[in-house]
Amino acid sequence: MRRYGGRYLPLLALSLTMFGACAATSRDGGDVADDKRRADARLELANAYFAEGRYDIALDETDLALDAEPDRADVLGLRGLALMKLDEPEQALLSMQRALKIAPDDPALQNNMGWVLCESGKAMQGLTYFDRALANRRYAAPANAAMNAGLCSLKFGDKARAEKYFRQAQQAEPRLLPAHANLARLAFDRGNDDEARRQLLPVIAGGQASDDDYALAIRIERKFGDKDAERSLASQWQRRFPDSPQLQAYLRGEFNE
Repeated sequence: MRRYGGRYLPLLALSLTMFGACAATSRDGGDVADDKRRADARLELANAYFAEGRYDIALDETDLALDAEPDRADVLGLRGLALMKLDEPEQALLSMQRALKIAPDDPALQNNMGWVLCESGKAMQGLTYFDRALANRRYAAPANAAMNAGLCSLKFGDKARAEKYFRQAQQAEPRLLPAHANLARLAFDRGNDDEARRQLLPVIAGGQASDDDYALAIRIERKFGDKDAERSLASQWQRRFPDSPQLQAYLRGEFNE
């Protein structure tokens, strides 16, 4: 999913629940167990390659896993994510649909389907799947779906809805820094500088601030007139992002408020 303000990537569930489908009844238990072991091994490799950004190899591994067990929802779900990363939205959607047909109530799959739809230009449809995931009390990572729903809402300019989702993510995981950063941006945009500063402080302190986060923090401190805080932030910004065009503009005195 596109990053808001050059910021955070979507939170996708790469290790989905295993749904090993039964093979034809004519096969004995040993064959079925062997197929499952092969599929599990390929899925583990696919997850590792996906995490490294090697999406083409991850896709190959999911295909090999499906050769062993064709009806694995977890494999089909990861396959859909890999296809989306490889700019194959139609095939990604088909793979996710197959996965959800096998496991329609799996919240991790619903979260990932929401992301695929948002990336495919179907943001409103994507929100439906995020909401289904969030409504599932068995979902172990509701902050993931809430964050993604917030980012999805920003795709069609609904800042109020995005804020609601980001706050939901923050409630589920209070130390989730991407939620703080996005809430800071939204607060700044509506002129609530106190809230923007409060939300951004843990992001800066956590050492995970982006280039845009530093730019926003500088703007906030300028509005408060805190020169010492501004100098401290500028020093950190230079250490973290020395080649940033925004930083260079700031140093030239061309930084827009």
